[in-house]
Amino acid sequence: MRADLGPQYLEDLATGYWFSEALFTAVELEVFTLLETEGMMTEEIAGVLDMPVSGLGRFLQALCAINLVVCDGERYYNTKLASDFLVPGKSNYQGDSILWRKGLRLGWQDLAECLKAGGRVNYPVEEEGPEQFALRIRKYIKAMDNVARTKVKEILPFFEGLDLQGEILDVGTGSGAIAGGFLENFPFLSATLVDIQEVLNYTRELMDKKGFGKRVSYLPTNILEPWSVAKEGFDLVILSNIIHAYSEAEIPLIFDRAANCLKPGGILVIHDFFPEHFSAKAAMLDLNMFINTYNGRIFSGRWVKEQLAMSKLYTTELIPLETDTALIFAAKDKKKLESLRLDETDHTGLI
Repeated sequence: MRADLGPQYLEDLATGYWFSEALFTAVELEVFTLLETEGMMTEEIAGVLDMPVSGLGRFLQALCAINLVVCDGERYYNTKLASDFLVPGKSNYQGDSILWRKGLRLGWQDLAECLKAGGRVNYPVEEEGPEQFALRIRKYIKAMDNVARTKVKEILPFFEGLDLQGEILDVGTGSGAIAGGFLENFPFLSATLVDIQEVLNYTRELMDKKGFGKRVSYLPTNILEPWSVAKEGFDLVILSNIIHAYSEAEIPLIFDRAANCLKPGGILVIHDFFPEHFSAKAAMLDLNMFINTYNGRIFSGRWVKEQLAMSKLYTTELIPLETDTALIFAAKDKKKLESLRLDETDHTGLI
């Protein structure tokens, strides 16, 4: 525990929602879209948004204070951060993910009730129709796609210099962004994307827009049910942000199936949150899974490696990314892991 913590730290925790609410509101109002081209004056923004100048001016000053907007004279402009990540249509847009986080806050307000009940107390609306369900799935996948497209850029460098060919199996693919990153960088790869049908309906749209065509096939499957794929048929198996959605009892089954799918020279990629890396964020995500899912939770890197070893796989050490997630690579052939571009100081411990 840090020795310098005191009342100010507690004050910052208590007012953390001030910052997130300012961000949520700015994204919802599309402030950053308005400012992107030539900037705008407060009066101009107020006219577009049909708002009084007085409060809006204070709001813009707050956005300046948190490094999302800058003021030059009387005109406001996006910072590079906002321009890169908060303008819809740009390749690294994060707005869908940010607004999905906003939607989770209602569940967090019931934290005490969840603690009393020993688990989740809020569930999807029972009378939700197919169209509503599809819209909710689409909103979720768009949010996760925002994040996954940035994460795959951190994962790909570990494969630099490898001549990856053959088949990818992306289990719980979501938007397909992780597999898509590999397809874009390794032209002789093809991919099988596994998820429930309602997710894959949207995944197919996203992958078709990227022009992958026949390089991608789709397998509608509940991950806990048998996977109708070839044994030892895949050169790369991906489990990205999947294991934290399942229980301790369910993970060994998933790992065994992933191991059975790997070719003798294949590589399994585990990408997730771990308490050993960005521990505060991992702990809060674990609590979020407690509030908002049936069985989800965070697992330590050590436990994950032990389970992979029980599936007869060699593993690397936990490899932290610059952002809040980390990687574990696994393989049937120990030498295959040594071919990855790992930091030899920190990550070559294989078990």
